[in-house]
Amino acid sequence: MASPAGRFGSFTFDRLVVALVFLTIALACGLTPMHTDSWWQLRAGRDMWQAHRVLLTDLYSHTAYGAPWLNHEWLAEVAYYAMFRIGGLPLVTLLATSLIVGAWALSWRLGKGTVGERAIWIGLSVISSSFWWQPRPHAFSLLFIVTTVTLIVKWRVWWLPLVFLAWANCHGGVLLGFVFLGAGLGAQTLLAPQKLRTSIAVVLACLVATTMTPLGLSFWVEIPKSLARIRLYPFDEWRRPTLTAPALLPFWLIAAAFCYGLFRQLRRLQRLTPDEATLYACGLAMLPLAISAIRNVGPFLMVAAPAMTTLLPLRSASARAPRHERPLVNAAIVAIATAGVVVTLAWAYANRIAKLRWDPIPEGAITALRQCPDNLYNRYDQGGYLLWFVPERKVYLDGRQDPYPPPLILDQIRLENGGGAYEVFSRFGIRCAYLPTVSPTVPQLEQAGWTVTYRDADWVVFTH
Repeated sequence: MASPAGRFGSFTFDRLVVALVFLTIALACGLTPMHTDSWWQLRAGRDMWQAHRVLLTDLYSHTAYGAPWLNHEWLAEVAYYAMFRIGGLPLVTLLATSLIVGAWALSWRLGKGTVGERAIWIGLSVISSSFWWQPRPHAFSLLFIVTTVTLIVKWRVWWLPLVFLAWANCHGGVLLGFVFLGAGLGAQTLLAPQKLRTSIAVVLACLVATTMTPLGLSFWVEIPKSLARIRLYPFDEWRRPTLTAPALLPFWLIAAAFCYGLFRQLRRLQRLTPDEATLYACGLAMLPLAISAIRNVGPFLMVAAPAMTTLLPLRSASARAPRHERPLVNAAIVAIATAGVVVTLAWAYANRIAKLRWDPIPEGAITALRQCPDNLYNRYDQGGYLLWFVPERKVYLDGRQDPYPPPLILDQIRLENGGGAYEVFSRFGIRCAYLPTVSPTVPQLEQAGWTVTYRDADWVVFTH
């Protein structure tokens, strides 16, 4: 009979480190709060599931009802709703968790250094990239980004059109895929010119794949327009990363180290391996986008972290020294840590802890909203809640910026910065308002004699 040490001999210290890194990522993802957009995406997924068709016009607002809606995320919305039908909000959250953990697992495998080196670079990276780990279609993009880079590095490029086909139906972030495609295939072709024909054919096939969506050829016209409109609005995820935000310090550190490492590599350009060249090119192409918008920080770090293991290796004599392994201890630690993560998530989900934001609207506010007259006014960033929790009411705005003309969204931003609400309310026949108590519109409505039908420390419902 094998001894306990023999049965657990595979639990080396290195494997313990890997397990702890990914258990930490899984726990952080599993406790990530629901985003306001997650709710309207669940609503759209439910409606498409029931109607057996893709929604391409607005059905949810009284301000843009019937307007075209570029629903380029339809497949992800249906996938999240399918998880909701099977296991409720826990399974919705765990789907996003599996996508993000899978993305970081591929990123880990792209690294070439020791386990300790990869743990350092990945550990620093997840600190700054964890802002956008909510259950949203963006999680699909994170997985597809690293999948694209991995297929280029391994030169299994004929799988890429299938990746881009799924990606284009899950999230508009597929446009980022072409940044990685151009940089990665370009680097490979520079090192091996005989790959040029294959690279051109793969790019063309990926272009065709992105048109195989409900948007068809208009995808390449409307999605860039959508991205241009987003830049008009002061949304958090599109703001520039700042040097003073503590959580972003690892990003700036890695970005600086990445640039320094590339400068050092200039002397050995002719000796770069294809996988090194691919990672360096993809990271360099993504860096300006990461500096311009905080939502691009994660995609950059997922490529930069494995690149850093060869750009600035951290190997030391102690890292190469023989280590006395304690497999039983390592296995026990992994078992305890795994049980801790499972129990923590199960307890958090069973108790619907506030951090998860699974109950963003109080029951009293929902009751008041169901009783107040049309039309409703709400802020852009709360519309998603209303679409899920008060589905019978049409909203003023929600997180789907595509159906709404820019002046409408800009007017709402002006109102919530203290602008007068009367002209807008009159134009749309608004007789009900759902607002956070800190909104500058609240004292305006109080002074105008609107009736408060619900109020707590955070929310207020007015009727008129």
